[in-house]
Formats: sequence, structure tokens, C-alpha cells
Amino acid sequence: MASRFPARKLSRLDDDQLMVRCGRGDVAALEVLLDRHQQAAYRYCWRIFRDHHTAEDATQDFFMKLFRSAGNYEPRGHFTTWFYRVLANLCFDALRKKKRRRKVQGIHIDPIACEGTELEPLAAAVDPASGLRAAEAHDAVHEALADLPVQVRKALELREFEGLRYREIGTVMELSLNEVKVLLHRGRKLLARRLKRTTVGREWARDAERPSS
Repeated sequence: MASRFPARKLSRLDDDQLMVRCGRGDVAALEVLLDRHQQAAYRYCWRIFRDHHTAEDATQDFFMKLFRSAGNYEPRGHFTTWFYRVLANLCFDALRKKKRRRKVQGIHIDPIACEGTELEPLAAAVDPASGLRAAEAHDAVHEALADLPVQVRKALELREFEGLRYREIGTVMELSLNEVKVLLHRGRKLLARRLKRTTVGREWARDAERPSS
């Protein structure tokens, strides 16, 4: 359905209003949502799959699903949590299907900067002048994440990389606040344990334990 709404006015609508219009078949409203959220959706998919083409396909599948299911969307001001719930379920469902036949891929350098999160002090690295060491640190974190149980990894991804609050994570994952806290606590301990098995993780841990001068 072609939109009779001027493009300039569409861009002023919030996400809930745009979803309502998508539910009526308004493709122009979908295009506005794409402009706003496509980069975030791709970034999330890339971190899960670590492959550009797979992330692009998953992002496209997500927005197709968004448009098809928009008629059932309830506009209550919770678009962000709905967005990540649908996206996370889509990605991890696809990951589970591929995991058995998936071969170990070569190392990829993460194009998404994640400095400043609790998970990636590694990006500052043992040697800040070394781009190679920073890339190795990013890879160590992502490889460690890939080994975690699905629910644990999902919670860590939403908290540390997407910046969702605990209550928002609970809504996305359909968990209580206490369950989210327990899951994140467990996830951080498991992640730290796995990082210590890697050379760059051990070096970072030793560096972190040294008293500052």
C-alpha cells in the first residue's frame, strides 16, 4: 500500500505509530523504521553470526518478519524490547539450526567498536598502540561468547553490547528481574573463565591485576 502520509510527517512519527501504519500495509512507514533501526539490527546479527552475508540476510529476514507481524503489534511504548525479542529469537533459532554443520571460520576483525562496555576493556588492550592486539582481544571475547549457553549469551549481548536495562532484558527474554541478574552474574563468571584460557585473556587479566602507578 502506498502511503498518503507525506514523508516528512512520517519521519516525525514514533516507532509505535509507524508499526501501526506497517500493520495497515504502509511500506513507506517500514522504510522509516529501516532508516532508524537497520544499522542496529545488522550490528546485532553480525555479532551473533560473525559473517557479513549471513548478518545481511538475517537483517532482511527480520524486517520482513516485522512487516508481516506488524498487524499483531500492540503499541504500548515498548518497541525496543519487542525489537530485540524478535531479533534475538530469529538469530538464535538460525544459529541453532546451523551449529551442527557449521565449520570453524577464520578470524574476523570486528568492524563494530564496542569500547566502554563491561565485556570489552580488552579493546583498550595490553598494548594500546597495537591494532593487532586489540583485534585479537575482540576475537577472544567473541569466541568466548560463542561458547556460552544460549540464554546466557543472549542476556550478555543485550546488556553489554545493546545497553538494555535489566528490566528490558527481562521483558525481551520473558524472565524476572532476579533471573536476569542471576543469568548475567553467571555469564560474566563463565566468560572470565573462558577468557583466561586464551593468551590475550591471560595477559589482560594479569595487566588488570597490576596496581596502577
